[in-house]
Amino acid sequence: MIGVSLALAGMWYFMIHDWPLNIGGKPNFSLIDNIPSFVPVTFEFGVLCAAHGMAITFMLRNWTLPGFKAKNPYPRTTDDRFVMEIHAADSDLSADEIKAFIDETCVLEIDEK
Repeated sequence: MIGVSLALAGMWYFMIHDWPLNIGGKPNFSLIDNIPSFVPVTFEFGVLCAAHGMAITFMLRNWTLPGFKAKNPYPRTTDDRFVMEIHAADSDLSADEIKAFIDETCVLEIDEK
């Protein structure tokens, strides 16, 4: 919505208020008369702002901004491993039952913390 609002406000300012042009006999006197021609630019600017907002929100949420120290739970995940973190307090099973169940799946390593 911020992108759509900025696009419409910008096109109103540029095309109607600051530098109105008479293009092909169609003067730009009001935003409401010219809204059909502004729809593609408004949509594209809305998508652009949504994509940038999503990327910035992702980086803020995961603390992966430039200059921040990475929070990696297990250093070897950057090579050829992946981590599955299980909180035993949140499940109905005990820690020993969870470990026994995972041992049956041929995992390479199990680290408890």
